[in-house]
Amino acid sequence: MKNAKQVPAKKQRARRAPRHKVSAIEIRMYNVGFGDSFLVRLPTEEGERRVLVDCGFHSQGKGKFSDAELVGQIKADLAGKPLDIVIATHRHQDHISGFGETALWADVPVNEVWLPFTADPEAIDKDPTLAAWNALMEQSHRLLDPSGKLTSSALAALGARNPSEQAAAEFMLWNARSNAPAIDNLLNGFKKADGRPAKRRFLPDRKYKYPSQFETRILPGAKIHVLGPPTDPKYRKNLKVPASWGMDVGVPGGPGTDAGSPFSTDWRVPSDRLPSRRPFQTKTLEAIRLFNDDLFYAAKAVDGFLNGESIVLVLEFGSARLLLPGDAEVGSWSMIMSNPDALELAATSTFLKVGHHGSHNATPFNFINEHLPTNTPAVISTQAGTGNYRNGIPLQRLLDTMDTRKIPFARSDMPPESPKGIFTPDRKNRWVDCEVRC
Repeated sequence: MKNAKQVPAKKQRARRAPRHKVSAIEIRMYNVGFGDSFLVRLPTEEGERRVLVDCGFHSQGKGKFSDAELVGQIKADLAGKPLDIVIATHRHQDHISGFGETALWADVPVNEVWLPFTADPEAIDKDPTLAAWNALMEQSHRLLDPSGKLTSSALAALGARNPSEQAAAEFMLWNARSNAPAIDNLLNGFKKADGRPAKRRFLPDRKYKYPSQFETRILPGAKIHVLGPPTDPKYRKNLKVPASWGMDVGVPGGPGTDAGSPFSTDWRVPSDRLPSRRPFQTKTLEAIRLFNDDLFYAAKAVDGFLNGESIVLVLEFGSARLLLPGDAEVGSWSMIMSNPDALELAATSTFLKVGHHGSHNATPFNFINEHLPTNTPAVISTQAGTGNYRNGIPLQRLLDTMDTRKIPFARSDMPPESPKGIFTPDRKNRWVDCEVRC
């Protein structure tokens, strides 16, 4: 018998080695204006899995879609396939309004719905603080007329405020108003393909230590790390931007500002001419302001509470880690930055969804400068606007910082004109697609 032809060992190894397949997570950022909506596709070993993160827009910052148009586009992109996970990061209108199109969602199977633990009816019943906040939020819509404008009573209560501040209050109250159809759909409406209710998860599960982690068979091969919202109310109510974040004095709403002062700088006494001891303590002055102008501060408080309940996730799949912080503000980020395990998860992300549309209070500069690796791609669902609330969004210094750190990013309102790196825009500017290797 003739000897078989010998093959060099290197060639043998090369033939036996499996062909490496480069896989990527596909992320579509819809241009909803001032709002959020992302469709994420994961290439699992059991086939593609689809995750929808938020679905909404703000009436004063509309992009390319109304609610119905957005849901219709998402359904077209799904092409008859189910949604495996629906994530509603928090209950602001610009994140959940589209979920209120219940008739359009009726034929879309959904396996799981993830919500912040603050939206759990049982948690609300057990926690008097949550019950009080929810009652305040439910009442906020009474200050607006059917068109979303402040009522005459609300305008009278804000009479001492200038027009831009009145507009800011209107903006915040509209965004925080009750959206019963969307809430009901998220809590009760979505069904699996067999007609059974979708599984609801309220995050984080308070039985586990922080940061918590879980897996679901719906996303095989994925690990979900939950970094927020804080279960401790002292974190959720913290709205003051720390000096350690590196924000400039004078950033709207940032440290060192006095956005609520009724007087211009021309009428203020310079700090070097002030007496060493003021007639009233700062806390006393704040109490007087709250007593005399509670509606404006109530609007800000409700707005901050809802952002403070944002789910913050790191979705780990293969070598990819997607950091999805919703509109999480100071409380969540303070907790993340002070916890080594949470900070490591955030700092090893390979993709960042920039929080709160690029606002000053949702992305610590020291996190970008000192922890987030260079070349980490980022997307910003945003729309620049005028007025006290939206002026300066997205924050220019945040964009400059990402440029300096060589962090490529794409904006929904100003997408690249042609494919740029990992970003591919729609020809009609309806979305931007991003690929993240996994």
